[in-house]
Amino acid sequence: MTTETTTGWSFPVPRSDPHDPPTAYRTAEGEPIRRVPLSYGGEAWLVTDFRTARTVLADHRGFSSDSTLPGYPAFPLSSKRPIPGHFLSMDPPQHTRLRQLVAAEFSGSRIKAMRPDLSASADELIDRMAAAGGPQDLVASLAVPLPALSASQMLGTPLADRDFFLDCTRDLQTHDATVTQRVLAAGKMNRYLERLFTAKRTGTDDDLFSRLARSLDDGDLTMAELVGLANLIVVAGLETTAGLFSLTMLSLLGDQEQGDLVRADPERWAGPAVAEALRYWTLVQHGVARVALRNTELGGRPIRAGDGVVVHLATANRDPDVFEEPDRFDLTRTVRGQLAFGHGIHRCLGSALAQTQTELAVAALLRRLPGLRLAEPQAGPPFLAEMLIYGLRSLHVTW
Repeated sequence: MTTETTTGWSFPVPRSDPHDPPTAYRTAEGEPIRRVPLSYGGEAWLVTDFRTARTVLADHRGFSSDSTLPGYPAFPLSSKRPIPGHFLSMDPPQHTRLRQLVAAEFSGSRIKAMRPDLSASADELIDRMAAAGGPQDLVASLAVPLPALSASQMLGTPLADRDFFLDCTRDLQTHDATVTQRVLAAGKMNRYLERLFTAKRTGTDDDLFSRLARSLDDGDLTMAELVGLANLIVVAGLETTAGLFSLTMLSLLGDQEQGDLVRADPERWAGPAVAEALRYWTLVQHGVARVALRNTELGGRPIRAGDGVVVHLATANRDPDVFEEPDRFDLTRTVRGQLAFGHGIHRCLGSALAQTQTELAVAALLRRLPGLRLAEPQAGPPFLAEMLIYGLRSLHVTW
C-alpha cells in the first residue's frame, strides 16, 4: 500500500465558507489527485477533479465499495463487518441482487406516475404555511415534513413516527458521532423496522415496505437484509430531500435575479434551479470512498491494489474545466452529468424522487407565495456542518 502523503492537514477539514467546499481540497493545475491522511485513521488518495472522479465511480471492477476490505478508507458509517441489506457497501453480485429488489419503485416512470401525489403533498404543507402566516422556519414547515409525507405514502411508514426517524438519522449521520452513538441509533432503528415488517407481513397494504415484507415468504431476502435495506432507504431519503429543498430555496431567496426567474415561470425554471443546486451545493459533504482492487493509474499517479480512494464530489462539481465560473450559482447554465448523486452502479437510487419532489415543491411555493423572502437577510442561516448530508438547520422566511 502506498504511504506517501503530500498535505499538512487531515481529511476532512472544515469549510471556511459554508457556500463552498473546503479550499484545501483544490489541487494545483495538473494535480487531480493526492495522498492525504484521514482524521479517522490511515491514508487515502483524494480525488477532486471531475473527470478522474467519474473514472473511479464508473469502474466498479477496479474500485470496490466493500468497506470490509483491507485498505478501504476509515470513514463515518463505514463498517469492517458486513451489514445485511446495506448494498451501498457491496459490490456485484450482492449489490445487484438487493438493488434490483427495489429499483423499479424508484424508476423514472414510477416517479412520473407519482407526480400528482408529490404535488398534493407540497400543496398540503403550503396550505398550512399560508394559513399560519409568516414569518416561519421553512425547514420545519416544508423541508423536513415534505419527504416524511412521501415516505409515509410510498414506503408505508407511519407519519406520526417522523421525529423518531429524523432523530435516528441525525445520530447516524453526524460525522463525528461516537461508535456508541451510532450503534445505539442503528439498534433503535433496526428494532423498530423489524417490528414494522413483522406487522406488515400479514397485512394487505400495497406500499413498498408491505410488499417487501410479504416477499420474505418467498425466500428472496432475509429479515436482516430487509431491515438493512429499509434502513438505508429511510436514512438516505429524509435528509437528502430536506437538504436539497432548503439549499435550493436559500439560493433563490438570496439572489433576486435568480429567484425572479423562477417566480416568473415556476414550471420552466424550478427544474433547472434544483439541478444547479445539486451541482453547487453537492449534499454529500465528505464524498464517497473506494478501495483499489488492482494496480492502476489515476491522474498520472500510480495506484496500488489495496489503496484507499476518497472521491470528493463537491469539489469535483466545482471543476473549472467542466463548469464555467463554478463558484457561482447560475440556474441558466446547462448542467450535464453533475456528480451530486454519484455515478455508475452506485448512483443514488432515490435521486429521481428527491429531485422531482424538490422541483415540484419549489415551483408550487414560489407560484403561490411569490412575495416569499428571507426574514433575516443579513443573518446567514445555520448550516448542518456536522452532518454527512449537507443542509440547513433553519431558514426563516416571510411574505
